[in-house]
Amino acid sequence: MPANVNSRMIELAHVGRSFRRADGATVNAIDDVSFVIPEGQFVCFVGASGCGKSTLLQMLAGLLEPSQGDVVVGDKAVTGPGPDRGVVFQKDSVFPWMRVIDNVEYGLKCRGAPAAERREIARTYLRHVGLPRVERAWPRELSGGMLKRVAIATVFANGGRVLMLDEPFGALDYVTRRQLQDVLLNLWNADGVGTRRTVIFVTHDVDEALSLADRVMVFRAGVKVDDIPVAVARPRTTDSLLLPEMVEIKRTLLRHLGLDHQVGVDEAAP
Repeated sequence: MPANVNSRMIELAHVGRSFRRADGATVNAIDDVSFVIPEGQFVCFVGASGCGKSTLLQMLAGLLEPSQGDVVVGDKAVTGPGPDRGVVFQKDSVFPWMRVIDNVEYGLKCRGAPAAERREIARTYLRHVGLPRVERAWPRELSGGMLKRVAIATVFANGGRVLMLDEPFGALDYVTRRQLQDVLLNLWNADGVGTRRTVIFVTHDVDEALSLADRVMVFRAGVKVDDIPVAVARPRTTDSLLLPEMVEIKRTLLRHLGLDHQVGVDEAAP
């Protein structure tokens, strides 16, 4: 767990988000959600498609306004996007008209960083994600996994203290997904204890959440139904997921998702 567990980075207080359908009916995508996330914590949002987890992330990113309640990041109310928050989406967020190095340093350029400084930072993060030799490549020349590495390098290079990732590896094969999970955790750990960024990672994959998170929040029909700490030490291997405490957390998560039979839980259990 991160050292700064008493330093609040994110707070939601009674947040809701409603949408009006074409037929005039109101749909509550998020309903009275509250939580606090300390600085430096890695939190996964888990839930089935349509449960509201991506809507919640977009409100934290400032891309959607809450219908009610307060969203606070770093002691400031969220009123729109900002450089303190970086986002990686499931679909590629790499600009196809820019070379790789220009993508990675783009946020720094927008903030007025000197050319030499931003180039050095961009190259550092490209090395961290294992792409030191493709800085002059065009995005169309890269595989899907490489594009995700570029997106991760970009969001870290920009320096925001909060990183939000919305099912970023969902379209990738199993091996590539595991590799990129390691890349993400290695970058997060490289910040050092006490200075790690706060990460919110949206996923529908229970094993992915257990591999990554300090804490897993479960959502169903726009409501937060559970909030589970994951205290197993990192690095977490495939064997780590078989530890009794991890199997028990997985049982709980799958029960929330209606899939408890997948880990041998009696289907008649409450």
